[in-house]
Amino acid sequence: MLSPAAELATRGMDTADEEPELPSAVQDLIRRLEGQRTFGRFPPILLVQNTYIGPELEDFFPADAPLSTNTGWRSKVRLRVLEAIGSCNSFEILEIEYICGRNISRLTAREWEIVLRGFRSSSVLRKMSIDNLRWSSEADLESLGVQLGIILNTSSVTHLRIYDCTLTERFFLNLASGLPENSHSKLKSLEVHTWAFRTTLEDGANEVNAVKFIVEVLNGHHQLETLILVSSKSNHVDDLVVRLLSQALKQNSCLKELVLQEVEGGSAALLLNALAGDDGNRSIERLQLVYMSGIGKCLAEVFISNRSLRVVTLHGIFMPVEEWRLLGEAIRDNATATTVTVRVDAPGTPGNWGREEVARAASSDKKDPVLHLEVISEDEMSALNLLGSVLRGEIKSVKSLTLFFPFYISGGNLRSMEDIIPMNGIIGETSVLSRLHLHFNYRREDSLERVWKQLLLCLRGNTSVTSLCLSLDGFKGDFKKQFRELMSVLQVNLTLREIDVSRTPWARNGTAALIEAALKQNQERAVYMSVFTEAKLPLGDAKAGRLFLCGSPRAGKTQLRRTLMKIIRDKTWFSESLEKLSRTKGIEVDFLQNDDKMQISIWDLAGQWIFRTLQAVLFPQTNYFCVFLFVYSPFCEETSSPKPPSSFRTELEGWLTFISSSTKVMGHNLPQVLVVISHKDKMGSNSLDWVPSIVEDLKIRFANYVDLRPLYDFLYVNARKRNQVIPLKNHIFEMFKTLLSENSPRVPQLCFQLSSRLLSNIKKNKTCPLWSLNDFSTFCDSSLKQLILPSSVDHLRLLTSLLSYLNDVGSIICIPNLDHIIVDPNWLTNSVLGELIAMGQHFQARESKAYENTMPYNSYARKDGFMSEGDFALLIKTFLQKHPSLQDVGREVLEKIIFNLDLGFKLEDSFEYFIPSFIPEYASMKDKKQQEAAGVVSMSWDSKVANPKFFGMRIQCEDGKTMSLSAAFFPHFQVFMRRKLKSGTVRLSRHYLQLLLDGHQIYVEHHQNEKCQNYVDVLMLCSEHKSKEEAIKYVLKHIVQELISFCASPKGCPGVALVLGVIQTVCVEKLIPSHLRGAILIEELKSEFCTSINDKLGDIPLDRLQLVKEEELLNYEHTWPSIPALHLNATFEQATNLLWESEVEAVVNEIPQKHKQLESLQQSIISLNEDLAQSQPECEITISNSSLLHREDCNPDSASCSNQASTSSDTQLILSEIHSVHETVRSVKSIVQGLDVKLISLQKQLQSTFSDFMSKVDRMIKYSESHQKNKTPKRPYVTNDVGLFYKMSALLHVGTVVRLHLMCESVTGFHPVKGQEGLMLRLNKENSRWIPRVIEISYKVLYYAVKAGLDVTLGLGEAIPDWDDLKTDIVKLDNISENDRWAIQNNGHSVQLNEAWLRIQQILEPQLKYRYSEIFKLYKVKYKNGGHAWVCEECMGKGGLFEVNLTC
Repeated sequence: MLSPAAELATRGMDTADEEPELPSAVQDLIRRLEGQRTFGRFPPILLVQNTYIGPELEDFFPADAPLSTNTGWRSKVRLRVLEAIGSCNSFEILEIEYICGRNISRLTAREWEIVLRGFRSSSVLRKMSIDNLRWSSEADLESLGVQLGIILNTSSVTHLRIYDCTLTERFFLNLASGLPENSHSKLKSLEVHTWAFRTTLEDGANEVNAVKFIVEVLNGHHQLETLILVSSKSNHVDDLVVRLLSQALKQNSCLKELVLQEVEGGSAALLLNALAGDDGNRSIERLQLVYMSGIGKCLAEVFISNRSLRVVTLHGIFMPVEEWRLLGEAIRDNATATTVTVRVDAPGTPGNWGREEVARAASSDKKDPVLHLEVISEDEMSALNLLGSVLRGEIKSVKSLTLFFPFYISGGNLRSMEDIIPMNGIIGETSVLSRLHLHFNYRREDSLERVWKQLLLCLRGNTSVTSLCLSLDGFKGDFKKQFRELMSVLQVNLTLREIDVSRTPWARNGTAALIEAALKQNQERAVYMSVFTEAKLPLGDAKAGRLFLCGSPRAGKTQLRRTLMKIIRDKTWFSESLEKLSRTKGIEVDFLQNDDKMQISIWDLAGQWIFRTLQAVLFPQTNYFCVFLFVYSPFCEETSSPKPPSSFRTELEGWLTFISSSTKVMGHNLPQVLVVISHKDKMGSNSLDWVPSIVEDLKIRFANYVDLRPLYDFLYVNARKRNQVIPLKNHIFEMFKTLLSENSPRVPQLCFQLSSRLLSNIKKNKTCPLWSLNDFSTFCDSSLKQLILPSSVDHLRLLTSLLSYLNDVGSIICIPNLDHIIVDPNWLTNSVLGELIAMGQHFQARESKAYENTMPYNSYARKDGFMSEGDFALLIKTFLQKHPSLQDVGREVLEKIIFNLDLGFKLEDSFEYFIPSFIPEYASMKDKKQQEAAGVVSMSWDSKVANPKFFGMRIQCEDGKTMSLSAAFFPHFQVFMRRKLKSGTVRLSRHYLQLLLDGHQIYVEHHQNEKCQNYVDVLMLCSEHKSKEEAIKYVLKHIVQELISFCASPKGCPGVALVLGVIQTVCVEKLIPSHLRGAILIEELKSEFCTSINDKLGDIPLDRLQLVKEEELLNYEHTWPSIPALHLNATFEQATNLLWESEVEAVVNEIPQKHKQLESLQQSIISLNEDLAQSQPECEITISNSSLLHREDCNPDSASCSNQASTSSDTQLILSEIHSVHETVRSVKSIVQGLDVKLISLQKQLQSTFSDFMSKVDRMIKYSESHQKNKTPKRPYVTNDVGLFYKMSALLHVGTVVRLHLMCESVTGFHPVKGQEGLMLRLNKENSRWIPRVIEISYKVLYYAVKAGLDVTLGLGEAIPDWDDLKTDIVKLDNISENDRWAIQNNGHSVQLNEAWLRIQQILEPQLKYRYSEIFKLYKVKYKNGGHAWVCEECMGKGGLFEVNLTC
């Protein structure tokens, strides 16, 4: 492929009469522009400045070449590009600086007219930016002003931004010409940065011109609603200029919002006075003040006298505490301001000191809270004090509180949490706080642990906080413990409506959907609980509980239930001669106990798999007051022979998975599971010795999901013997008593009375238990008449609330959209649905046999889960004939029950019923084998496109060993999606859902078997008219998120957390069976991708960063294993093809905290300079221009460090470029083209800054130029004989054995060398003087490394065995002793430190000249560009940094 330059040369050789072809890059650009697609801003290829310029256009838009060289073919290409831009009227943002690379003279006036042509009549243009322009002549500038003025007048631009420009009077006049008094301009927002920036005699006129422009816009343009003025604290502003602007503000009646940033002193006062007093502006409703000081009294006056302000934001305001108090009082007395945000983001500043003062002063019992506090706290205690005051209700002015907890926390002065955050929930009832946002830093897990528990204790009783936002940036782990604690709060707190966990590990591990589902259910609970509160119903402790019997068929569950009932009722259930037990069908429900103490129902779950769907449908969606009893028979059902031990593990594991997946975990109250082995009378004494080990193993595995409680005292029982069952019954009742007493919420006593009366009524009257609402109302009347209800209580709402509560605790069953209430749960779960499902299995088999000689058997229809209308009618008729007592119910009612429980539905305009739970998939095992052998496939792609685009995603259980999707999950989801979507777009089968949506063909597939029960696959053939990226976004929003939300809902699997994976593309294309498809979790793929980028960046020397080829960094291929069953070999697939745009960007942004590392290094350099200044006052050391010592072992490219001693603005520029990627990148290809440049730029600055940082550290430890010339190793440290660091305060006695170690000095980061033996030394009178100085040197290095965050980024914590102890007791400046603090920060030991370096040199050079690799595993190497270093073998092999190994 020819380069643009070569292509240009080739054009020059073309004949004169032949029109040369445009370069390929230009053609591609023109095609994009002519597509008339709406662009957010210019594509990266058009941002022709040094950072963004595309190499394809650099030859045609050179930065420095005179315009006279743009002739001939070059001129034609330029013109064609500019014409394409001018013909496109689809840009939303016009950034002048990006068109010309900030030099407007790079384009001629004619070219400017062409390129701006499309913007004049644009109806989509929203923003125009004029940023740091340069020009060769004022005529060029003034001509551009005319063009821009026309655009302001004729286009739809609403926001004009002028940034740091010293523009001429004529330019401003030309620009303002587009804004005459009666113009058609849509301009609503004007933003001017560094206005009046220079007010010297030479350039003061320019600033007056800028202010005149602002004033003219304010006075003449009556559509302007927002004015943003950003000044500079370091510059004086002429009062005359400010008065002119202040007067214009007073007279303006259209402005709605005013933003002032870094306006200081008298200027700030003058502008704020424009809003105060009787003649002040009364149109401005929103005021934002940023980084200002000395405005306390003026601002208070504004609040006192101005009644038009509604929203005020104060960000980084510095003023004395007394002024904050005055401001708080003014806010309190202002009756119109509804929102006042105080944002303090500089720890230790006066703004932080006054945050509590303003909040207390603004508090009022007669006024709603208006304050929104956002604080980065300087220490944990102050943050907690403020939080405690707000939560206790002592401060009543704060509506929203945001706290950023600090990086480093003083642990020595921590008071008891109970003194700060209230433990008594009643205290929380006086709080007025509505929104609470807590941000914890990734380095401080101990901070989270200390705050978390007490905070949640307080929230349990809080009745004001409706929104909670948690940020755990950078934290690792699944946080299951914290998740359960949060769910425990939701068990009792119905006030919380929103919990944002998008920046926590829960957003990645699937539990966020469970939190959202719990909140949704709480809103439903809150409705009926509020009705009970309004009705003033007497409350009491909860009494209702449920005991579930589960296990395999013929395990003895029903016999155990019968024996329990005999014991409770103290009478024989049936005569012994009639007690032959039949199999349980569905779920049999009865009551063990019904009295004033407890109401315990017993739910006997049938063991056959055919009932699992029904059980999942009617399973309790919370573990609240539930106990599960697993009953196991050690004998085979068919042969009565002993089962192998593996059967016990398999069955118990299956039921534990079912329980954990089907119940919503609420706090620490995990589902409690007991294990009982039946048929004790048939077992030998030692036949089941293996049981306890299996139970203990599963107890550990499921510890986060169920509370498995082995009962070894009565593990083995004979279910027929009362004396063996009685101890078990007593233990179960004790468990319920504990549950009900320890975790009981307050609920109406009326509900217990109604539940008890219902049970008695069912036993007395054997009539059909289907009641209407009127029947239920009549039943409740006698109980309600005994209560004195307020006259305002709505009787219908109260009845509905009572129904909701009784349904939640299992006393009755309310089915949505059914006109009846089922007051006997057993009637539904066993007598109706259980019997119907059992009959359906045999009904199909009998029908097949009866008609096999007269008509073909349609096995495919049964496999798909459909039944004809005639067959369904026959099934219902046969069922009703078998149960005469149900003749009054009728087919219509049964259909409603089945359909409203989502067990099936009838197809519109068809005579088919989809009821997969009621009919078998195969008529017989023979039929199953025949179909499997024939390979019956019902899924296929319908595509005639030459190059179809396929995509596959796997939604799977976070923990496949303890979670699974229930048998009811997928049928429920199918019905849910069919109701949600139009019937014509949906096709159903037993195992898949086919959707035709937005031009895409989509299969959602799930098989309920061992291999596939943990996941659902979404397979997609993308529309030929849409990009793959658009298709992925569509399926994520409309399919994947719907499925995740449904899974977390009560109808799904509320105990299952789902995570996302991506499927091998060829498996999607060929529709390979789901259990054979290649798939990988997205987080796992991202981790591999990120590691690949990190490795490449780490291996690239500083001098080669600019030579890295495009796409090289993001060129990672994932390896898919072979599929032997289908004869498919291992293949490779680009990660950028498997991931979508947002995930690729996330990978780039997650590169091991490089952004945070750069910021930490920047701040640490500032701190280092301050410490150097204190220790060497004679030296002039500044942040912006540091004098760096020459270092032989530093890469010469890092000499630019002195010019890049990065200021905070530089850092922000780089970070803003990285974080704005999504605005400039529109496809995966663009990501590859755009992000790699930024990564390289970031890596280069990171390495340069690191080099700068380490050079300053060398100066602090007195590693001089002479030591460099002698090639003395620069990173020594001392440990004891077993390798643990000595503390600085350690007392070393003569005779003590120590080891001298040397760290690797790689430019990518110093670190201890693994397995380094070190040099053993015994302390004597001579070396006992300088070895402590070596310890001091090492601690100086470690101290600044921690301060810069290098303990995380360099992995020091992993490399040093006792790092946590060192970091806690020594390195943290907060806790360090005064002596050690002085030693680290003060360079008074200069002579002694120099002596230590000399001694190190003397002891190493003669003795170990040729043994460094043996003792220290270090090698002296020479850099390619000069300098030397001592590095380990691993670092020596990275990236070709070194030219030669100098170690002999």
